[in-house]
Amino acid sequence: MLQCRGTCGKLLEYVMETKIRTLGNACFWTAVVFELFAVIIDKSAYINPYESFIFRAAFLLFCIKIVTTKYSRAECVCMLAIGTVAVLSYLINTRDEAVRAFALVVACKDVDLKKILKLILAVTLSGTIAIVILSLTGLYGAVSVTADFGRECIETRYCFGMGHPNAFHCMVFMIISLVIYLYAQKMKLIHFAALFAVNLAVYCFTDSNTAFIVLNALLAGTALLKYCTWLRESRLAYIGAAAVVLIMAVFSIYGAAVGTGTDFMYRLDKLLNGRFQYSYIHENARLVNWKLFAMPENQEYFDQGFIRLFYWYGIVIGALYICANLYLIWYSYKKRDYCLTVIVVAYSVFSLMEAHLISVYLLRNYLLIWLGCCRYWPLMSRTAEEEYLWRLPFKLAKGS
Repeated sequence: MLQCRGTCGKLLEYVMETKIRTLGNACFWTAVVFELFAVIIDKSAYINPYESFIFRAAFLLFCIKIVTTKYSRAECVCMLAIGTVAVLSYLINTRDEAVRAFALVVACKDVDLKKILKLILAVTLSGTIAIVILSLTGLYGAVSVTADFGRECIETRYCFGMGHPNAFHCMVFMIISLVIYLYAQKMKLIHFAALFAVNLAVYCFTDSNTAFIVLNALLAGTALLKYCTWLRESRLAYIGAAAVVLIMAVFSIYGAAVGTGTDFMYRLDKLLNGRFQYSYIHENARLVNWKLFAMPENQEYFDQGFIRLFYWYGIVIGALYICANLYLIWYSYKKRDYCLTVIVVAYSVFSLMEAHLISVYLLRNYLLIWLGCCRYWPLMSRTAEEEYLWRLPFKLAKGS
């Protein structure tokens, strides 16, 4: 009788654990959809008056997911350390993105990576198509923009409802990067060629050099590692990827130090369409004025991604972000996840010219999802209690 009561109690505990976990997962998926809607609305011509409400609701849902999830002692220590940094950043510069991003990353534990990326792909692709259709039918948003885009001439380029041609091509770049990660193993050369053709077709309308070149490099790099087994298995490929990330970051820091003050940077910045020039005119964006945590008045927008990262959030958060990129490359080396490696590198190169990933909209940057889900196996090991709950249904079935 006592044994029966004990078994029933453990079964009830297991059922409650399962319900709590289900609640947490439902909150997480809902929060992701909220964040994605914020991204899509921002890309359209509509001004969202409920944006802050969406951010707060998503943050609350992520927090519910966190409190319904079990973490190991090592994970708790890591969460406490990084969470403290995120809260300090918020208290000093009043920007809440670091805290929200921390909640998103931590809440990703036990989430199926492929499933959540498929949801992100579906919502983002659907939203992008909707914006394009609305603009083409004349219902909402401009199809094209005629202006001087910094090339010292007036030209017409197509934005398909997204306000700027670079914004549209950027969304295509991000969508295709998800397609690559999710389906590269099943893809054949004809599929890579088709994606090259899509990129070229979009470029004919947008004339967005950065997204076009980086996306082509992403496709070529993925195909190379897919079909070149020895390179995919080699440590050199991943060391080279980490080196590229560091070079992009260090070069951006150098640009923040000198602007276009040297002949080399002046000539290079002409090719980069004035990215360093436009960031350097903001005094607090110059390296000499960087702080551990950025000042509240640092609110200006410009396109150089890495400099905006340090300008908006400070040296500490900027360094953590770069370390997170390196961690993902290290993880992908351990797992031989060549797609993730190529994507991290492509995103870093893209950030040299565009600041799409450094934004108040968390799910512009899919690296946060990878960072939350791609935890190295020692941190993913179950505690004794978790292992018991996991095995309990099988023990009961066997006993019956």
